[in-house]
Amino acid sequence: MEPLVMEIPKKVFQHAWDDMDEAQQRLFFSKNGFLVVPEIFSAAEVAAMHKEIESLGLEDKNIDMSEAFCRASTFAPMIDNPKLTSALKSIFGPEFVCFKGAYVPKKSKAKGVPPQRTALHVDYGILEPEGDYRNSSALWVNVICYLSDMTLEHAPLSIVPGSHTRYDLQPASDMEMLKEEAVTLLTKAGDAVIFLHNTVHAGGVNVSGYTQHMVFCSYRASWARHIGHVREWPKAFVDSAPPSRRRLISDLNFGALERGAPVFVHRYFPPFLLKKVSELLSTVGGLLGSPKIKKLGDRLWAAHSARKS
Repeated sequence: MEPLVMEIPKKVFQHAWDDMDEAQQRLFFSKNGFLVVPEIFSAAEVAAMHKEIESLGLEDKNIDMSEAFCRASTFAPMIDNPKLTSALKSIFGPEFVCFKGAYVPKKSKAKGVPPQRTALHVDYGILEPEGDYRNSSALWVNVICYLSDMTLEHAPLSIVPGSHTRYDLQPASDMEMLKEEAVTLLTKAGDAVIFLHNTVHAGGVNVSGYTQHMVFCSYRASWARHIGHVREWPKAFVDSAPPSRRRLISDLNFGALERGAPVFVHRYFPPFLLKKVSELLSTVGGLLGSPKIKKLGDRLWAAHSARKS
């Protein structure tokens, strides 16, 4: 039996992405569940990324996609890219972290295959290996940066605007009943697409005749701690990062309050001492009417809870 060919949506979504300020980005994302941030990488930067992909042989190496992301020095600036983080700030507020990065090459099918897509789906509740809790955050987004101009043949992204508000949809269920609402995004090389973890979408099938290269990053709100322990970014990768990037990739297993306590507190204070000090500060802060003292007590209590878990 021939596999079912799923048509790419005929409607190409158009918007004046360049003209949006933070408030407009926030409003658009809230309504639609996705956002395009144009030209987070310049043409010269995209060319440098292609060159490094070739020099490192990443397209054909059988290595973990996250490891490939860390190997290429041209990929890492995506994490703290100012245009991207500005848009993320409009979505999350000032506190968020980057918990995953990946390089994904998508090779082309044989010439002559008609443009098509994969099945509509959401990015949580599916395909996570047992014990991998990275996608378990209550509020997270995927970001794709395409390194080529999109065409209908070059595996464009199909997306269903507003589908993040469809609370009746179940992960891993058939979502093809939404196909008439889906649109196609044709972005330029260096553009980034941000979409919420429960926005319905589908990747395209590459029938262009040449490989599509993509770089992914996933971000969560700082308060939205994963439900289980997740692996941290490689230590060498974190240590070599500039401060703006290091802040976004450090201490992934902490929530917002926990990240507010110094690292040495998490690592070296025994739980019983954290508990006693946090209780004392919270009590004193309440008696003195001092929000600062009470907040410090709350942070130490959060660190205590993290150490226990």
